[in-house]
Formats: sequence, structure tokens, C-alpha cells
Amino acid sequence: MAIHNLDNQGGTSAKIRSLVSSIPLKLFFGTFLVYLFCNNGIDWDSASERTRYAQIKAIIEGNVFYIDRFIPSFPHPQLWDLSLPPNGHYYPNKPPGLTFLGVPVVYITSVLRIPYPLDGFILILLTCCFTSATVVLLYSLCIRSFGMSEKVSLLVSLIYSFATFAFPHAVTLYSNSFSAFFVFSVVYLLVSQNKKEEGKNQITRLLVSGIMAGYLPLLDYSNVLLFLPFLLYIFFSKNRRYIGIFLLPVTLWLVVLLTYHYVCFGDPFITSYGYAINTRNTFDWGYTRPLHLGLLRFLFTPRRGIFIYSPVLIFSIFGFYVMLKDKQDRKEGVLFLSSFLIILFFFSALAYSSGWVFGSRRLDPVLPLLCIPIGRVLQSPKKVFFSKNTLTNSFLEKNGTKLFWFAFSALFLLSIVINGLGAITDVHPMNLEYLDHNINLFLNGQIHSLIWNISPLLGLIILLPAIMINVYALYKTSKRREE
Repeated sequence: MAIHNLDNQGGTSAKIRSLVSSIPLKLFFGTFLVYLFCNNGIDWDSASERTRYAQIKAIIEGNVFYIDRFIPSFPHPQLWDLSLPPNGHYYPNKPPGLTFLGVPVVYITSVLRIPYPLDGFILILLTCCFTSATVVLLYSLCIRSFGMSEKVSLLVSLIYSFATFAFPHAVTLYSNSFSAFFVFSVVYLLVSQNKKEEGKNQITRLLVSGIMAGYLPLLDYSNVLLFLPFLLYIFFSKNRRYIGIFLLPVTLWLVVLLTYHYVCFGDPFITSYGYAINTRNTFDWGYTRPLHLGLLRFLFTPRRGIFIYSPVLIFSIFGFYVMLKDKQDRKEGVLFLSSFLIILFFFSALAYSSGWVFGSRRLDPVLPLLCIPIGRVLQSPKKVFFSKNTLTNSFLEKNGTKLFWFAFSALFLLSIVINGLGAITDVHPMNLEYLDHNINLFLNGQIHSLIWNISPLLGLIILLPAIMINVYALYKTSKRREE
């Protein structure tokens, strides 16, 4: 019996050591600690953040959705991001999904009597956790469903976590980062089911993916557009007969949203934008922008351009080409590309394009889907760029892979620097939504980090181990023999 107990203890210890040494755990804490360092708490000058925080407090302290008692503390006359229906109460002009997620966190801080702004700092940690979880899911999907090596999967995850808008937006209270987690959770469940684990827990996976998908409209109304690629992917897979299982929880969440509309606005089909008291909302400005200018704005301009803020994402174009050519990845390539294009074209046609925020938060929900195709390029860059079928230059054929990794590394590091500047200086740059504003703040030593401003030493104690965790994980995967 004693030997048996010792064996059980040994097995448990081995499992614990395996978990602690696992790449996903290192990846989660490595990214979370960096986000923790950059966290500056709730920005009261950000209309979106202060209205969400106010509604969370109103639910906890008054069991109501309206935020009237907080209005006097808002910067006047800038009453933005508010709705004022005929009942005379003020509400956030956003759906309630982020509020619902934040209530448990702020309730705990209120029980512990943690005051503002420290409770706001803790609330932002919720965004940090969800973004870090998205990073881990991305790593897992690359390995399990796309057969990428550990090194490539880790690089893909690090691209998303530090070289895209996900980095600065992980320290904000915007719903877009949460949307990214829920969107990618749906993708993870659907793709892993279809590619590698077909026949196993089909109903359970579709049910859970439906729960995650159904919550998306509660985070942002525009997320409902992604139902089309989700449903088409299910329809063209072998799970089509279970599509009702996916739609059941989606319907239930829509009932919750319609009920919220009825309670707040008196009509289930009037959204929070229906009584917006200003023009600073997504839909009020309408489709007034020429589409080509909107596309240019979101892709290549210094104000919102995704390829300006994250130049490393240019490799996703080549990755999509590879995925669409490969029969094994074609359906997933169509799913990822169509999801991105739907969101891109929708917001490119709108006059309103994100508000006062670093980069463009509108593309956040589909950013992970741009990173996976990059992994396809990283797996075999020579085959993509420098094969004998595409080149006659012997020098490039021989040294092309080294040139690729040099170019990739340069763009990867540049993307990290750009988005890191946004995260540690000013994520809400008001009318100064250009990189030179963040560069000037950094050069003048203005670091928007609550921990750093309390104690630079404490900041370094958090930041340096976080960087070391990520570097060590990358080093370990590089040393392992690729299969």
C-alpha cells in the first residue's frame, strides 16, 4: 500500500512538473506579466471605458443598468458613448456583454473594499487574462490542427501577443479584445473538430462553440456578421447534421440581448445605438465613406493601417495563398480569410473608424486568424519564396531561406516596438492617433504604467522575468529536433 501511495505521489509530482514546464503555461504567464506591467487602469477620459465601468458599478451597487449618478463625474460637455431613451436614464451606447463579464471582478473588489482607481486596474487584468488565453489557444491550434512545429507555433503566438494591436488593446477595457477570445474559441472548437478529432464529442464541441458564438453580439453588434462564415464552415463539414446544436445556445443568448434592450429601451429591437445622444457611435454616421478610402485607411495609413502598425502581418497574404492552394487547409483558409474580409469591408465602408485608440480596435476580433497563415509560411519559407519552380537565380535559391528569416525577424521586431510603444505610452491618444505622438511620449519618459509609476524597480521585477520566460520558451523549442 505504501509503495502504491508513493507511486501515486510520484505520478502526481510528474504531472505537476510537466504542467509547470509546459510551453502553454509559460506562454500564458509570459504574456500576462508583460500586459500586467503595461496596465495603467481605467482611463476616465476614455468614454468607452468609463461608461462600462460605471454600468458595472451601477449593477453591483444599485441593481440597475442606468448610470445616471456617474454622469456628474464625466468630463463635460463630452457626454460621448451614451444613450438617452425616453425613460430619461443614461446607458452606455454599447451592448452589455463586457459589463456582464466585468461584474464578478468588480464585485469581488467591492467586497474586499478595494477603492478606485485600484479596482479599475484589477478590472483591466480581465482583458489581460482573456488576451493571454487567446494566445494559448492560438499556439494549441497551430500544433494540434495544422501540424506546425513547436517553434513555429510559438512564433505565431508571439506575433499575435506582441506584434499586433492585441498588445496595446490588452490593457484597455474595450470589448474588441474579448471578442477576439470568443471568436477564436469558436474557430478553435470548429477547426479542431473538423481537422483532427472528427467523431469525438461532436455534440459537446458544437454546443460549446454555439455558447461562445452566441455571446459575440452581446460584446459588439457587428460580431453577428461572423455567423455567416461560421455557419458555412459547419455546413460544408461532416457536422452539418448537428448545426441545430450550434444554433440553440446562439438563440438563447439573442433572447438575453433582446431582453436587455426591452428593459433599458422599451423595445427588444431597439439597440443601444438607437438612442445615442451624439454621433460618436458605429452606425450613426452611415455608409458615407468611399470603400477604397476605407480600405486604404485600415490597411496602409499611419493612423489605422494594420500593415503600418504590424508590418509582419504582410506575410499573412502569402500564407493565405499557401492555405488556399492546399486541399487540406482550403476550408480553413476560406473561413479565416472570409471572416477577416467581412469585418474589414464592413468597417471600411463606415465613416466612423474606431474612436480615440491606438491603431484600429475594429479588426481585433479577427487578428488571430491573420496569424495562423503566417505559420504556414514559416514552416517552409524556401518552398514558398525560393523554390526551383519560381527562381532561376542560384544565389537566391541557395541563400533565400537566410534572407527570409532576416526580413521576417526585422519586421517582427519592428512590429513589437511599434505596438509596445502604444502599450506603454498612450493607448487612448485622443486626436493624436499617430505613432509620432507615442514616440514623443516615450522619449520624454512618460510611461503609462501604474506599476512603473509606483516603483520602477517593481516594474522591472515584473517585466524582466516575463521577457525571459518568452525568450526561454522560444530557445527551448528551437533546440528541439523538428519532426
